[in-house]
Amino acid sequence: MNNITYKFINYKNEEFKEVSELRFRILFQPYSKIDKYDYDELDCNSIHLVALNEGSVVGYSRMTSFNGVGKITNVVVNQKYIGGGIGIEMLRMHKIKAKEFNIKCLYLNSRLNTIDFYKKVGFRCIDNTFLSEKSGLILQPMYFKIN
Repeated sequence: MNNITYKFINYKNEEFKEVSELRFRILFQPYSKIDKYDYDELDCNSIHLVALNEGSVVGYSRMTSFNGVGKITNVVVNQKYIGGGIGIEMLRMHKIKAKEFNIKCLYLNSRLNTIDFYKKVGFRCIDNTFLSEKSGLILQPMYFKIN
């Protein structure tokens, strides 16, 4: 895991093709709700972070700013790399970037099986769970206040 590097990219970078495949494979394909997922309306206005191992994308996360609030979406790590700290490092880097952009709070919608992971990095549950139209999963809204 020591060979992992992190890089902020935009949606036009070459690595974004791998990002699209990784997002679909982890976030949507297992639930058979949609056939393909390349990009969405937030991609062109977001900060994209990739984790790379020998030039290949093994992790990805995205932060979008809305009036001083940052939304974290699409946090994914290749199955072979889960447990190696990649997700934690990506969220740490988003917190730093949020301060640079004067973002006061981060929020996200967690799958039920990832709530404990987000709690470990300081996010707290808010509001009630809801059903995602895109994935068909029950999601838990969570937030993190930037100091």
